Amino acid sequence: MLKKMKELWCSFLNVIAPQRSHFEIARNITESEINDLPRATQVHDHAWVTALFQYKHPTVKAIIWELKYHENILPLHYIAPLLYDHMIELMSDVMMFDGDARFLLIPIPISTERRIMRGYNQSEHIARAIVNQDIAHVMTYAPQWFEKIIDTPPQSHTASKAERMYNLNKCFRADPRVQNTYVILIDDVVTTGSTLSEARKTLLEAGAKNVYAFTIAH
Repeated sequence: MLKKMKELWCSFLNVIAPQRSHFEIARNITESEINDLPRATQVHDHAWVTALFQYKHPTVKAIIWELKYHENILPLHYIAPLLYDHMIELMSDVMMFDGDARFLLIPIPISTERRIMRGYNQSEHIARAIVNQDIAHVMTYAPQWFEKIIDTPPQSHTASKAERMYNLNKCFRADPRVQNTYVILIDDVVTTGSTLSEARKTLLEAGAKNVYAFTIAH
């Protein structure tokens, strides 16, 4: 009980007294520093997921913290082109076998309750930064075609992957218009891949040809 209370208190303190040194890192980071960040390893058993950087690196943590909790999108100016380059490579490979391929760009949605509490969805910020790179309009930005219909506990508060998957079951809903498209999901961080896996399953069940995911960190 005491351990649980301590965890709740620490979480509360992190919200009301955030580490604003993270802001200085995110505000002052340069393109060369972004490019020098350690690259992430492959997400285990998720070959369809691409992550850019190692989350354990302090600079990456600072970027994610500022984006997730303070809506600081400054580093996305440098990160979005890197993500888009990976996407172009993927889409080129797909179009070699499917010349009629249509691609959707969809940020992982948050529930209505979470949006009211936070006021924004950081994954949408990432996706919009990527859209700005897509001057040839290779992708269709379609956040409205995928929604989270059940408010689930934060993944960091669940003890195991099995518990995460149970909490996430049937929490998403896909618009029928995703049928016969290739969906590219966007999120800030992937850990176990539970959220992305449930999203992918929902989209495939709705008729998507395939689903891929890109994140800033792992």
